[in-house]
Order: sequence, then structure tokens, then C-alpha cells
Amino acid sequence: MATFTRINGDAGGVVQVDAGRNLANAVIVNTGIAAPLTAYKVTFGNGNIGGSELVTGGAVETALRIISGNATVLAYQADTGSQLSVLVERSGWVSDAVLQTNLINLGNIGASSAAWVTTVSSTGGIKLA
Repeated sequence: MATFTRINGDAGGVVQVDAGRNLANAVIVNTGIAAPLTAYKVTFGNGNIGGSELVTGGAVETALRIISGNATVLAYQADTGSQLSVLVERSGWVSDAVLQTNLINLGNIGASSAAWVTTVSSTGGIKLA
């Protein structure tokens, strides 16, 4: 069986492509999108943003609309519990606190139940599972 021995390079970020040259944990390194990526974890205070809040005008759609005002949403995942995970590129949000304030100031954004944002964080990177 043929093998290939790499003589240079590593799994770190690429200069001028994503977040720059970085070999730290919890830093997103993109391989197919030529833009910096950010993963936001948005936590809701009601404890359930499942099916009933995935409808038109629901909490998930409303939160994504606000987030997409300053970033391009690439993917999102709404958990049955209280977490909305959002992967964006080219985020123009100055900080997590600014995005959090914008979402919290909306108050109850639930369509069929009370749903309000309590925290926003981008420090965890991408967590799959």
C-alpha cells in the first residue's frame, strides 16, 4: 500500500485566508470558505426553542434575522433545549456583548411561547454534538 510522508506544513490556519496563522485550540480553521468564520452560541431563557419556535416569525427566525444584519449566516442548529448555534462568515459584530445586547433588547421573540435571549458567546468554537 502506498503511503505519503508530508515533509512540511501542518493543520494550522493559513495566513491571509481565515483567522490567520494560528495553532491554538478552539480557533476555527476554514478550508473551503475564504473568510473568517465565527460560531455563536445563543442561549434562550425559556428552556425550549424546539419545533414551535422554528416557525415563521418564531424565536429562531427572529434571532437569525438580527444576526444576519452584520454577518452572513452559513448554518445554524436549534437544539430542543435552549441553545441556538449559528455559524457565520465575515461577522461585523464588534463583540459578543454588542450582539447579545441587540438580541436581549428585543425582549420576548417567541411565536407560540415565551422566548428571550439571555447570553451570546463565540468563545467555544464549533462543537458538533
